[in-house]
Amino acid sequence: MKRRDLIKTSLLGTAIASFASPSIKSQADDKNHLTAHLRAAEIVRKGPPINLNQAYKVLNEEGLDGLIVTLPKNIFYFTGYYDHLAVRYSSPSSFVLLSKDENKKMCIVMNQFIYYFSFIDGDFNLDSKDYLFTGWNKNNTGLEGKLSNNEIQEPIPSPPYTWTSLEEHPISLIERNRLETLEEKLDQIPESADYDWALKKAMEYLELDKGLIGIDHQVIKQIIDKMNLNAKTVDGDHALRKIKIIKSKREIELMRISAQTNADATISAIKQLRNGATHQDLKALFFSECSKRGNVPSLLQIDTVNSEVYNKELKDGDSFAIDAVSHGFHYNGDFGRTVFMGEPTKSMKKATEAISLGWDAVREKLRPGLRYSEIRRIGRDAMKKAGYKYSVALTPHSIGLSHTDEPGKNGAGSFWQKDDLVLEENMIISVDLPVLNTGIGGSAHLEDLTLITSDGGEQINDIGNRIIVL
Repeated sequence: MKRRDLIKTSLLGTAIASFASPSIKSQADDKNHLTAHLRAAEIVRKGPPINLNQAYKVLNEEGLDGLIVTLPKNIFYFTGYYDHLAVRYSSPSSFVLLSKDENKKMCIVMNQFIYYFSFIDGDFNLDSKDYLFTGWNKNNTGLEGKLSNNEIQEPIPSPPYTWTSLEEHPISLIERNRLETLEEKLDQIPESADYDWALKKAMEYLELDKGLIGIDHQVIKQIIDKMNLNAKTVDGDHALRKIKIIKSKREIELMRISAQTNADATISAIKQLRNGATHQDLKALFFSECSKRGNVPSLLQIDTVNSEVYNKELKDGDSFAIDAVSHGFHYNGDFGRTVFMGEPTKSMKKATEAISLGWDAVREKLRPGLRYSEIRRIGRDAMKKAGYKYSVALTPHSIGLSHTDEPGKNGAGSFWQKDDLVLEENMIISVDLPVLNTGIGGSAHLEDLTLITSDGGEQINDIGNRIIVL
């Protein structure tokens, strides 16, 4: 039976709880909260986020013949599809392969069932070769084993799984699109028995079966060894970070949306606070405000404390720092401010003045060619010259799919040590400016996201007030 006939035969056969507390000011729901999220979805449908030009450049710089990735965020970066199956089972499920040869298409290896029921509906604008696996045919598994030429014979794959039309319910347009798309793909590349075989075929097409490959998970090396391929593998993290620090146009658009959404959610949560609210109240508000807007909350650090169980009461006269992180379509927003619940101490006022001065001095100098070490020096020199003696971390970091996505290494004490990175056009950075002194009546913080342009820096979230006063 031909593939086309096979398909035709198959055709025949969190509500968020309302927060009620006297210490929390109620706010009416805004039906337009998801506008930005929906705009981001359209951006992802236009094509994968990856900066392909940067990818090819880095592959050549690192002497790699290609990359093979399987971690969900990397799958998303290469395709626009987030591999939820891998998240559910904490196990590799899909793979993406990219060769340094720009004339060769990107390859996707995926479970056919997931491809059919999840991937196709995304309508991702991808120019890729897709290798789908269906599992072993249970009635024909006896052929596996080594042959005389030392090659391994592939078991017979199971037939593809498709939707079966019931008489009482005609096939929908969605299902018809799934069937037609699957038929087209399997006509081009027939199904494989499992992901071992699908990955082998994709590697052979890209000529990565005998190259040097950067990988993001050891299961890839295990498959290569199992299939007797001559490819060599290295940890691909460094190369991937070098690629990701230079954002594509789509990534910049997504980062603008995520950063502003994160800032809006943070401010909205804080403005609902009243005397007697607790740390947990504020976290719940932040998580709720993020979710209403389509962002997924990651953390809200309050003052110097980031604890799941700490629950200090916030009172009139308190001053505290917040550091808020959430992501939209996996791209991170990062926003820091100082909050005054009433009149702050003189020391707190001076601390916020100091970090504002330091940040302004840095912002004036941000441009391609500036080093991380120079950023720290510029900010500290400005504060010192003005007579401020506060201990400010003043830490720049690149941000994107990860909160910190630039190259580096594990240093002393297992802390991540970033390279002394040189700023380039289309990087997006944050500069953390926390004052963690406990003897000034609280802690202070200031943090916004900046796109590095050809001649300077552009804020991608509204700066607004440096201090939030309640």
